Amino acid sequence: MTDNVLFESIWVLFAYGLKYLALGILFSASVTVAGARISRLWSRMALLMLGILVLWIAMFLGVDRGYAAWQSSAAPPDEAFSDTGGPFAFLFAGWIPSGLILTLIYFGSRAVLGRSRTGR
Repeated sequence: MTDNVLFESIWVLFAYGLKYLALGILFSASVTVAGARISRLWSRMALLMLGILVLWIAMFLGVDRGYAAWQSSAAPPDEAFSDTGGPFAFLFAGWIPSGLILTLIYFGSRAVLGRSRTGR
């Protein structure tokens, strides 16, 4: 596959763990958009953090279960067993892409909701 553990893990996530990623994005984006509609700042931030946590867990599970599926496939390549760094990379750094994605969704939702409330 590749020598870079991060790119390999992303490939595994999209090739074998996509259902976990899709469910995580669906739920966390829903929570984030619902939070963007709330007027209290602390409530909005709490729901944004919940969404980030959910997406983070979904990405980790997708990579972990993705490697397991790749390893159990018919005649898996040696790369499937070469390193356990992929799941651990998402365990420790998965909050970064989760936070970026959901922060963009949050501010996009706030911008759309702000325009619809003022009638612009």
